[in-house]
Amino acid sequence: MKLLSGQRAFVVQRLSALALLAFVAAAAGRLAFGPPVTLAQWQDWAAQPLAAALLLLGAAALLAHAWVGIRDVVLDYVRPLPLRLFLLSMIVLALALLGAWVVLIVVSHAL
Repeated sequence: MKLLSGQRAFVVQRLSALALLAFVAAAAGRLAFGPPVTLAQWQDWAAQPLAAALLLLGAAALLAHAWVGIRDVVLDYVRPLPLRLFLLSMIVLALALLGAWVVLIVVSHAL
């Protein structure tokens, strides 16, 4: 498979959507049926290694899902190649910065 192939994008989009669905369903179920959570309880939970790993997995799924969706829109609708490459570069940079920010937040709470 080529790096920008449709099949790879399809697989990444569907797998990340399943991970996000599980993450959102678990969070919604916890909020709907669990007792109210304070900020201190949330921070204690997020500081646990398994919870931190789940938060990072959810963030990775969200970033991968966003990348494939935005990339496909740019590839389909932006015609001049230099503009397309510039936009894809800026999107990669923005998503990488967001990912680094999430990692920084999760790791700082887990330590």
